[in-house]
Amino acid sequence: MDCIPDKNHLYRPNVGIMIINTNKKVWMGLRSDADKYTDCATQMPQGGIDKGETPIQAAWREMYEETGLTDKTVKLIAESDAWFYYDFPDYVIKRMPTSPYIGQRQKWFLFLLTGTDVDINLHTCQYDEFSSFSWMDLEQVPNNVVDFKQDVYRRVCAYFKPIIDDL
Repeated sequence: MDCIPDKNHLYRPNVGIMIINTNKKVWMGLRSDADKYTDCATQMPQGGIDKGETPIQAAWREMYEETGLTDKTVKLIAESDAWFYYDFPDYVIKRMPTSPYIGQRQKWFLFLLTGTDVDINLHTCQYDEFSSFSWMDLEQVPNNVVDFKQDVYRRVCAYFKPIIDDL
């Protein structure tokens, strides 16, 4: 979805992180709160950009918090030129009654896992975002996320596909 620039303040600044392995499979985590969703509860790492943080700083922080991966175990491959937007459905907005946001705007980053699955640690923070993970073919990713994120995931996968194909 395209956003009208004067409405940017209604979309939470966020980063999305696509991690691929040497087999060109995409890392997908099963959300720890999967029971709250009526459909797919897997996703790639993502999270808000803190005040004073750049998008790339947020990407490194979020990736560590959610997967335990660092610059010793992944390599930055690409960053999206554009921001990707999605709106929250009503049931998500109702769970966040004090939030001023109607959705998220995301800058996406592509990383290559240079380490192994052993380097992944889902327990680096007080709250575990994910309970488990798997590796998925790029084409499968959009259909394995919650419905309101599927369009963004399709666009992100299409954006990074030529880069992944060239690796």
